[in-house]
Amino acid sequence: MTKSSFQDELERKARRAILVRSFYRWESAAIIALTLILFFLFPQPLPFWQPWFWLILGLLGEAGLVWSSLTDPNFRAQAVAEMFHEKFNPNEIENPGLRQRVEKALEYRDRMDALINSSREGIMRQHLTDVSRSTTQWLENVFRLAKRLDAYLADEMIRQDLQSLPSAIGNLKKRLALEDSDSVKRQISQTIAQKQIQLDNLRKLQNVMEQAQFQLESTITAMGTLHSQMMILSARDVASGRAKRLQQDIADQVQALQDVVQTMDEVYRSGADPLGLGLETDLAALNAPAQGKQQNAAGN
Repeated sequence: MTKSSFQDELERKARRAILVRSFYRWESAAIIALTLILFFLFPQPLPFWQPWFWLILGLLGEAGLVWSSLTDPNFRAQAVAEMFHEKFNPNEIENPGLRQRVEKALEYRDRMDALINSSREGIMRQHLTDVSRSTTQWLENVFRLAKRLDAYLADEMIRQDLQSLPSAIGNLKKRLALEDSDSVKRQISQTIAQKQIQLDNLRKLQNVMEQAQFQLESTITAMGTLHSQMMILSARDVASGRAKRLQQDIADQVQALQDVVQTMDEVYRSGADPLGLGLETDLAALNAPAQGKQQNAAGN
């Protein structure tokens, strides 16, 4: 899914979440209940009154409540926050540390929205809104990255293979040195080569995951920095140039994060098995762009 289509999808879901939540307020239930009570128990309190008048009044009351909900910044912010927490549900992540990082990213996103809703109407508020929207792709990649890392950290077989393969290769090399049969030597050599390829891929995978962990930590820190910078912009009503620079900083961070996520996807797609351990994969070439982006983001 492209950035624009993903953003459009989230905006549609946000509007739907706001609308649905406005109908599920307790005030809405009270209006409906009161309307039905009056309709059945007091159908004609006045000579000119018709029972269906109560339904019209109830409908007008419900419409007024929905309109007030849609125009209430705090209500809108809470509805959108609930939508984000549902789409990027931290409870889907088993690892406590990774789950905490996703929760932190969501918290920063909620605080940014609250900051925008409390700011004055005008050009600066629009700039802050644009900056906040730019973090949507950011948050999606944080969630994807955390889920990839969560699956990796939960895989006991990878850790066992990383520990057992070096000694297994060493034992095979010792046996190869003592073997006299040429056919057995060829078989042992082939087995050593296959195990070495598996070990090399596992180590490359380990390096990619370590890089992903550092990138995730860097991204959460960058989101905290962005939040503080948005607070400064809002408090000082700074010119729009700084808001545009913030959007560019976000774009750079999103690209760095996207590079790492794509690298991980390549690792998982390569080979016949999910982790691509059956075939040797040139992860060094995949790592280079992501590492360069990460260094540039850190330097900025």
